[in-house]
Amino acid sequence: MARNRLEDRLKQNMMLFKPAIVLMNRLKYPQKFFLISLLFVLPLALVMNLLMSELNSRVEFTQKEIYGNAYLRPISQLWQYIPQRQLILQNQFYRNSQGASFIDRSDRSEISQSPQRELQDLQNAIDREFANLEKVDRRIGGIIQTGDKLKDMETLRQDLQKSTGLAEFRNQDLVLEKLDRLRAYVVDFSNLILDPDLDTFYLMDASAVKLPEMQKVLNKMMRTYREMSFAKETANEKKTLLISLLGSLDESNNDLTANLERAFKNNRRGNLRNSLNGALQDFVSGVNEAIANTNQIIGKESKSAVAEGAYQQTIENTLKYSFTLSQQIFDRLDELLMYRIQAIEERKLFISLFVLIIFMAIAYLFVGFYLSVMRTVYQLDIASKLMTSGNAAEIELDSKDELSMVVRSFNKVAIALRESEEKYRSIFENSVDGIFQTSPEGKYLSVNLALAKIYGYESVEQMVAQLVDVNTQLYVDPDRRQQFQALMDVNDTITNFESQVYKRDRNAIWISENVRVLRDQHGRILYYEGTVEDISQRKLAEIALEKANQQIIALNERLKQENLRMSSELEVTRKLQEMILPKDKELAMVMGLDIAGFMEPAAEVGGDYYDVLQQNGRIKIGIGDVTGHGLESGMLMIMVQTAVRTLLQNEEDDPVRFLDILNRTIYGNVQRMDSDKNLTLSLIDYDQGKLTLSGQHEEMIVVRKNGYLERFDTIDLGFPIGLEEEIGNFLAHKQIHLSSGDVVVLYTDGITEAENEARKLYGVDRLCEVICQNVDASAIAIRQAVIEDLRSHIGKQKIYDDITLLVLKQK
Repeated sequence: MARNRLEDRLKQNMMLFKPAIVLMNRLKYPQKFFLISLLFVLPLALVMNLLMSELNSRVEFTQKEIYGNAYLRPISQLWQYIPQRQLILQNQFYRNSQGASFIDRSDRSEISQSPQRELQDLQNAIDREFANLEKVDRRIGGIIQTGDKLKDMETLRQDLQKSTGLAEFRNQDLVLEKLDRLRAYVVDFSNLILDPDLDTFYLMDASAVKLPEMQKVLNKMMRTYREMSFAKETANEKKTLLISLLGSLDESNNDLTANLERAFKNNRRGNLRNSLNGALQDFVSGVNEAIANTNQIIGKESKSAVAEGAYQQTIENTLKYSFTLSQQIFDRLDELLMYRIQAIEERKLFISLFVLIIFMAIAYLFVGFYLSVMRTVYQLDIASKLMTSGNAAEIELDSKDELSMVVRSFNKVAIALRESEEKYRSIFENSVDGIFQTSPEGKYLSVNLALAKIYGYESVEQMVAQLVDVNTQLYVDPDRRQQFQALMDVNDTITNFESQVYKRDRNAIWISENVRVLRDQHGRILYYEGTVEDISQRKLAEIALEKANQQIIALNERLKQENLRMSSELEVTRKLQEMILPKDKELAMVMGLDIAGFMEPAAEVGGDYYDVLQQNGRIKIGIGDVTGHGLESGMLMIMVQTAVRTLLQNEEDDPVRFLDILNRTIYGNVQRMDSDKNLTLSLIDYDQGKLTLSGQHEEMIVVRKNGYLERFDTIDLGFPIGLEEEIGNFLAHKQIHLSSGDVVVLYTDGITEAENEARKLYGVDRLCEVICQNVDASAIAIRQAVIEDLRSHIGKQKIYDDITLLVLKQK
């Protein structure tokens, strides 16, 4: 009964779309989609995509023209002010160079009117227009890509501000040339040169090409005329130039008039002539008057003062008319371009409305298609409910599309479900892992054979019959079942829940459970289901691993005790190393030198060595670095210090023989110790400002009082001590003379190879820089500056090598 009512309601709702449903039911899916796609794609994809793309392209094209037009305005204004400034500088230049007697009265009265104030006013106007140009560039420069070119203009602008000298008026031609190039670039890149409409094209041609050319010619005619007035010896040459300029002006004037007439005729709105005709007539009249006056000047051998003043005024008026006409053309061009964009937008709106109507028709057919599909789905839903209840149902459809294949396949689904259930049962029964279902009370509802085998039962039936209470019969820990249920109440799912359980024969094994809970609609637990894995072997392995860990811990304790013993030995060596270093009071007693030393052992004591010895007026300074770290390195350092003192007591004064004897002594001891240690060692003999350097070690740094830096490489002055028995052929020495205030610095590689946390070395260059910065300070202050800079470089990084520094300063 309910089914009949539902069908009646669906029939009433589908009456409106019955024609569409009938049509769609007669078609297969490819035919349906072809029909809908044909109606949808043709108007929307073809018209909207192609036409709208074209219209948007035209809008972008026109908008870029508007940007270019806006960019040309300040350029045009600059072309008005810079030539005026150039003409004033030209007049002043000739006036100062030839004297006031060459200038007629009218010119003299004009020049006397504070030319500096006029120049300042023009410079202010030029700066203002450059600022306007930069403002426009910030707004649209990224679109027409004028950034680099504007940087060049900024440089020229700064040069223009500096070119206030009278003789520099010719240099401003470069600025005008750059402005012309910028104007041409803007015209090309902003699409103005490609304008598709005749009226806007000829307006662009007038504002960006013809008028700038004519303004350039008029300015050049003015300059030529002034040069004729001041330099009469070149009058014939200037007349020839005027004749050439006159022809160019006349030709451009005719072209401008003809082109603007074409623009007037092709103007659709018909308002262009009225808005531009007045300014055009003024400019054309001015040009004609300038041409007439120029012809009179060229035809005369002498000129009256009145004719010259009138000629200059005519040119100036014509230039003013040209810039007035330019600004009006810019305004009209903007209006026409905006009108074009508006017309395109209206056309887009019309097309959008048309496509919307077509889209509504397509939507109608899609709704019909949807209802047709939903009716079939509804019938399939009813059939599925009948099938789940065990009743067979056959569905009849009046549709001839592919959905009928779904109906024919529906019975196949039921068959597949039964087969799937059989497969699941096979998996359940033959799984290697145990699978189970238990009630909340702990009774097994369902288990597979694998679980029965794990627990030691012969069959599933035997296990279910005998294992009736999981709480008391299964878990070794009687509270384990309660812990399991507590976790399930919180998580609904647990994995790797490990427990020790009893088998049927009461032997204990370890298992791992993965379980989930199933609840009814009220949240009550129906049962638990999951899998069980026997992990006894893994547990045995974990126990064995734990025993091994305990043994390792015991060995670590023994190693700690051994390390404590070695640390005590190293501490003794470190104290010996500190005890044999020279004390500050010994260094203060050295004649002629201000000396400061520093030595800081690393975490593991090494073999850095330095000493300053004074014996019978002789001063011996040594610095060395033993390879490696530890007790052997420290002992070798002590041997070297003792040998140096002994040789000094025996008054051995030859530096080469001194090192040779020292090497043989140390080599013998190293061989007796059966050690591979050796050291680099440099010795310095000091005598009244003269240093004698011998032995191989790090570079010796000398900074003169005036800050001059010298670095002395010791690689060719010796050989590592204790490495070979005979090194006499490798030994040499070098002498360096010190003046008052000169600084000498000796160091070990613990300074230059010190690393910060980024693994960057301190380096010799940085050491030299710090010494040069503090060359006027005392030896102690220099030492302190170097150590503080070194510590700031190292930061929190561990120190791996001894740090040794010795600073000598000539008193």
